[in-house]
Amino acid sequence: MGKFRARATTEAIIGGVTGSIRNPDTLLLGRFDRRGRLRYTGRTHPLTTHQRGELTRLLSPSRPTERGVVTHPWREPLPAAWSGQFDRPEPLPYVQVEPTVVAEIEVGTGYEDHRWRHRVRYVRPRPDLSVYDVPLIFNEAEDPSPTTRASPD
Repeated sequence: MGKFRARATTEAIIGGVTGSIRNPDTLLLGRFDRRGRLRYTGRTHPLTTHQRGELTRLLSPSRPTERGVVTHPWREPLPAAWSGQFDRPEPLPYVQVEPTVVAEIEVGTGYEDHRWRHRVRYVRPRPDLSVYDVPLIFNEAEDPSPTTRASPD
């Protein structure tokens, strides 16, 4: 009998890319926690040429505040422990993007410490969804019901 893997689709917010905004290699994804902080949740497999072109039109660099400071919610470079790079102990360099684009992704069932255990597959952009439509991150004891969403305060 063969080995079966359970996979499902869900949504996440694009917070960064490896490569460049004009030629992204992989996406760094996140979801809001209950306090409204965008938390890192995973990374995609490398994108196809078609997917790169599709995303180039949607992604924009993080914008500085009035004081000229970029206030992206994640450190740059991304700590190695966050990115799940067990074969590489060094931090992951990436380009921070304005976290306004929602992506549909295909995920495995392995999820711990608010992150997908394995890389996810990018399916398509979801311009019909706001970042506040993406499911929230929950504590382990809470029910991660897909009907619970973030709300713009």
